Amino acid sequence: MELILKLRYALWGPYTVLLIGLTGLLLTVRSRGVQFWCAGRLLRQSRAARSDGISPFQALCTSLGGTLGVGNLAGVASAISLGGPGAVLWMLLAAFLGMATKYSELLLAVKYRTRAGTPLGGPMVYLDKGAGLPHLARLFALCCVVSVLGTGAAAQGSAIAEALSPLVPLPRGLIGLLAGLCLLPVLYGGGKTIARVSSVLVPVMTVGYLLGGLAVLVTHADALPGAVHRIVAGAFEPMAAGGGLLGLVTARAVADGFAKGIFSNEAGMGSAPIAHGCADSDSPCAEGMLGAGEVFLDTCVVCLMTALVLLVTDAEQSGADGLQMTVTAFQTVLGPGAALFIGVTVVFLAASTILGWSFYGLACLRWLKAKHIVRVLYPLAVAASAGLAGCIPLTELLLVTDISAACMALPNLVGLWVLSDEVAAETDRFLGKKKDLR
Repeated sequence: MELILKLRYALWGPYTVLLIGLTGLLLTVRSRGVQFWCAGRLLRQSRAARSDGISPFQALCTSLGGTLGVGNLAGVASAISLGGPGAVLWMLLAAFLGMATKYSELLLAVKYRTRAGTPLGGPMVYLDKGAGLPHLARLFALCCVVSVLGTGAAAQGSAIAEALSPLVPLPRGLIGLLAGLCLLPVLYGGGKTIARVSSVLVPVMTVGYLLGGLAVLVTHADALPGAVHRIVAGAFEPMAAGGGLLGLVTARAVADGFAKGIFSNEAGMGSAPIAHGCADSDSPCAEGMLGAGEVFLDTCVVCLMTALVLLVTDAEQSGADGLQMTVTAFQTVLGPGAALFIGVTVVFLAASTILGWSFYGLACLRWLKAKHIVRVLYPLAVAASAGLAGCIPLTELLLVTDISAACMALPNLVGLWVLSDEVAAETDRFLGKKKDLR
């Protein structure tokens, strides 16, 4: 465990955080501040799908299915446990910068996608075709295939087992294995089946969780100002103590905030562009705007809701950790029904994440031309990973997912820097067209 912690903080140390922050700043400039202009255009955007790929809405739901998962519940709780309430502010900053990063990722995924048969795009394609970095493209694809078994299956299988074990009289490992087996028919259905299921699952689970969180916040409305103050003050507390930004607490708050922000909204990881690169969208920038919206919904709405729920109920001081901390917070309103509410929510969230990440892995294997593995072995490996992880504590798995996120993000970030001129050129053309139409 100590070795995992050291590796995790080495990969999410100041240099990685600085690289992610600088990438977000660069792409904010190159995208002409997409955070400020995309909302109105996104609401007016209307696109129809052709028959040779998945629709933009299915791509959005598949991508959100991969992002809305255990990170939104247990991940936020872990960030607060490790970095204090101040980690939430850094998570929101990561999201603000991540909106430009994800916009750029999706733009490049659509611009450089291949159209032989079903469309195929993502960092492995734009690193190869656009940036001319085939070795980094293969490294990303291999890291993604492995990460699917960890971030996509193992962490989610562990979360399902942890959430349902108090409710179901079965061993944790068996709960995880049954969850994986239940998803096998969808996994064997391929990318289009995963996208169709996600387009139903994701909206239902998102609305249900937000309504539950809203009920907690309304009940504890008097504690909201104090929670916001703790978030803001906690991010800069060591400065008042003379420790500066290099102080341990702030260093951890920054690292945990950025790490959980990236793990949750996946901006910079390069996973979501794989779903959107397979979508039937005629405009790279229009698809990119969906990415910016995803980051906002995931972190600034769902993750912030979880953080405020934890803080207004003082659940972070309960001694509970990870998912159990979230259950403790909801118990203040739902009582004994909190475990059932969180259990059902986690099952839906985790199932959608397993499906979303499996889509990414299948696409990377298609790009690597591993057809036999795609059809037979990979879905079984995903189900087995979810089952075996049911025996491992979720908190430890979340640390491992931070490591896998860094291994995917680093090659992708290199590609974003190399192709930032393309982002600027495409954005200028898109905004110029819109002005001409007016």
